[in-house]
Amino acid sequence: MPMPPKICPQCGEEYLHTASVCIHCDVALVLEGDRPAQRAPEELPPASELVCVRAASVGWAMSLSEHLVEAGIPHRVQAAEADADEGSRRKPGQNLPYGVFVLAEHAEIAARIDLAHTERQIPDIPEDFGQSEISADDCPACGESISPTATECGECGLTLLPPE
Repeated sequence: MPMPPKICPQCGEEYLHTASVCIHCDVALVLEGDRPAQRAPEELPPASELVCVRAASVGWAMSLSEHLVEAGIPHRVQAAEADADEGSRRKPGQNLPYGVFVLAEHAEIAARIDLAHTERQIPDIPEDFGQSEISADDCPACGESISPTATECGECGLTLLPPE
Protein backbone atom coordinates (compact mmCIF):
# COMPACT_ATOMS: atom_id res chain seq x y z
CA MET A 1 0.00 0.00 0.00
CA PRO A 2 1.51 3.38 -1.00
CA MET A 3 2.29 5.87 1.73
CA PRO A 4 0.26 9.10 1.71
CA PRO A 5 2.11 12.27 0.70
CA LYS A 6 3.34 14.82 3.21
CA ILE A 7 2.17 18.43 3.09
CA CYS A 8 3.82 21.68 4.14
CA PRO A 9 1.50 23.19 6.78
CA GLN A 10 2.60 26.68 5.75
CA CYS A 11 2.47 26.79 1.93
CA GLY A 12 0.55 23.59 1.15
CA GLU A 13 3.24 22.12 -1.13
CA GLU A 14 2.96 18.33 -1.47
CA TYR A 15 6.01 16.06 -0.99
CA LEU A 16 6.85 12.37 -1.10
CA HIS A 17 6.33 10.58 2.22
CA THR A 18 10.12 10.34 2.70
CA ALA A 19 10.61 14.13 2.83
CA SER A 20 10.73 15.82 6.22
CA VAL A 21 11.13 19.59 5.63
CA CYS A 22 9.60 22.02 3.10
CA ILE A 23 12.32 23.41 0.85
CA HIS A 24 10.46 26.72 0.54
CA CYS A 25 9.31 27.41 4.11
CA ASP A 26 11.85 25.37 6.11
CA VAL A 27 9.11 23.89 8.31
CA ALA A 28 8.44 20.26 9.22
CA LEU A 29 6.08 18.43 6.88
CA VAL A 30 2.95 16.66 8.12
CA LEU A 31 0.79 13.88 6.75
CA GLU A 32 -2.11 15.20 4.70
CA GLY A 33 -4.70 14.38 7.39
CA ASP A 34 -2.60 16.02 10.12
CA ARG A 35 -2.56 19.42 8.43
CA PRO A 36 -3.46 22.13 10.96
CA ALA A 37 -6.77 23.84 10.31
CA GLN A 38 -5.60 27.24 11.57
CA ARG A 39 -2.60 29.43 10.95
CA ALA A 40 0.49 28.35 12.90
CA PRO A 41 1.82 31.01 15.33
CA GLU A 42 5.24 31.05 13.62
CA GLU A 43 3.74 31.53 10.17
CA LEU A 44 4.66 34.84 8.58
CA PRO A 45 2.13 37.23 7.05
CA PRO A 46 2.15 37.83 3.27
CA ALA A 47 5.34 39.30 1.80
CA SER A 48 3.57 42.63 1.28
CA GLU A 49 3.49 43.00 5.10
CA LEU A 50 7.17 42.06 5.56
CA VAL A 51 10.50 43.84 5.00
CA CYS A 52 12.59 42.70 2.01
CA VAL A 53 16.18 42.23 3.18
CA ARG A 54 17.54 41.28 -0.24
CA ALA A 55 16.32 40.64 -3.78
CA ALA A 56 18.75 38.34 -5.56
CA SER A 57 19.16 35.18 -7.59
CA VAL A 58 17.60 32.06 -6.13
CA GLY A 59 21.03 30.69 -5.16
CA TRP A 60 22.01 33.86 -3.33
CA ALA A 61 18.61 34.10 -1.62
CA MET A 62 18.72 30.47 -0.46
CA SER A 63 22.27 30.89 0.83
CA LEU A 64 21.19 33.96 2.82
CA SER A 65 18.16 31.97 4.01
CA GLU A 66 20.46 29.33 5.50
CA HIS A 67 22.22 32.02 7.57
CA LEU A 68 18.88 33.39 8.77
CA VAL A 69 17.78 29.89 9.79
CA GLU A 70 21.02 29.48 11.78
CA ALA A 71 20.25 32.77 13.56
CA GLY A 72 16.67 31.67 14.29
CA ILE A 73 15.10 34.48 12.27
CA PRO A 74 11.76 33.55 10.69
CA HIS A 75 11.72 34.61 7.05
CA ARG A 76 10.27 33.88 3.64
CA VAL A 77 12.03 33.42 0.30
CA GLN A 78 9.66 34.23 -2.53
CA ALA A 79 9.96 35.02 -6.22
CA ALA A 80 9.46 38.72 -6.91
CA GLU A 81 6.25 39.75 -8.60
CA ALA A 82 6.76 40.53 -12.29
CA ASP A 83 5.64 43.94 -13.53
CA ALA A 84 3.36 43.99 -16.58
CA ASP A 85 6.11 45.50 -18.76
CA GLU A 86 9.00 43.73 -16.99
CA GLY A 87 9.63 41.39 -19.91
CA SER A 88 10.71 44.30 -22.09
CA ARG A 89 13.17 45.58 -19.45
CA ARG A 90 14.80 42.26 -18.49
CA LYS A 91 17.92 41.12 -20.29
CA PRO A 92 17.87 37.74 -22.08
CA GLY A 93 18.62 34.94 -19.60
CA GLN A 94 17.93 37.21 -16.62
CA ASN A 95 15.71 35.47 -14.08
CA LEU A 96 13.22 37.10 -11.76
CA PRO A 97 14.89 37.91 -8.46
CA TYR A 98 13.89 36.19 -5.25
CA GLY A 99 13.14 38.30 -2.22
CA VAL A 100 14.18 37.37 1.30
CA PHE A 101 11.50 38.80 3.62
CA VAL A 102 11.48 39.19 7.42
CA LEU A 103 9.25 40.77 10.05
CA ALA A 104 10.01 44.46 10.67
CA GLU A 105 11.29 43.67 14.17
CA HIS A 106 13.95 41.37 12.67
CA ALA A 107 14.96 43.67 9.79
CA GLU A 108 18.02 45.20 11.49
CA ILE A 109 19.62 41.90 12.54
CA ALA A 110 18.73 40.34 9.16
CA ALA A 111 20.45 43.27 7.41
CA ARG A 112 23.61 42.64 9.47
CA ILE A 113 23.49 38.94 8.55
CA ASP A 114 22.99 39.93 4.90
CA LEU A 115 26.02 42.25 5.06
CA ALA A 116 28.19 39.51 6.61
CA HIS A 117 26.97 37.07 3.94
CA THR A 118 27.76 39.57 1.19
CA GLU A 119 31.26 40.17 2.57
CA ARG A 120 31.89 36.40 2.60
CA GLN A 121 30.69 36.09 -1.00
CA ILE A 122 32.47 39.21 -2.29
CA PRO A 123 35.60 39.65 -0.12
CA ASP A 124 36.96 42.56 -2.20
CA ILE A 125 33.81 44.68 -1.94
CA PRO A 126 34.61 48.31 -1.01
CA GLU A 127 33.50 49.33 2.49
CA ASP A 128 31.53 52.29 1.12
CA PHE A 129 29.65 50.16 -1.41
CA GLY A 130 25.93 50.45 -0.58
CA GLN A 131 24.03 47.19 -0.06
CA SER A 132 21.18 48.42 -2.25
CA GLU A 133 23.64 48.68 -5.13
CA ILE A 134 24.41 44.95 -5.21
CA SER A 135 22.51 43.08 -7.89
CA ALA A 136 22.81 39.37 -8.51
CA ASP A 137 22.78 40.08 -12.25
CA ASP A 138 25.60 42.65 -12.25
CA CYS A 139 29.29 42.47 -11.41
CA PRO A 140 29.81 44.00 -7.93
CA ALA A 141 33.07 45.64 -9.06
CA CYS A 142 32.23 47.23 -12.42
CA GLY A 143 28.42 46.87 -12.73
CA GLU A 144 28.62 44.94 -16.01
CA SER A 145 25.78 42.45 -16.59
CA ILE A 146 26.91 38.88 -15.83
CA SER A 147 25.41 35.44 -16.20
CA PRO A 148 24.21 33.75 -12.98
CA THR A 149 26.60 30.87 -13.77
CA ALA A 150 29.65 33.05 -14.55
CA THR A 151 32.80 32.43 -12.55
CA GLU A 152 34.54 35.60 -13.74
CA CYS A 153 33.39 39.02 -14.97
CA GLY A 154 34.13 39.34 -18.68
CA GLU A 155 34.61 43.11 -18.36
CA CYS A 156 36.92 43.59 -15.35
CA GLY A 157 38.06 40.01 -14.63
CA LEU A 158 36.73 39.85 -11.05
CA THR A 159 36.59 36.23 -9.88
CA LEU A 160 33.05 35.45 -8.76
CA LEU A 161 32.52 32.99 -5.92
CA PRO A 162 29.66 30.50 -6.09
CA PRO A 163 27.06 30.76 -3.28
CA GLU A 164 28.16 28.92 -0.12
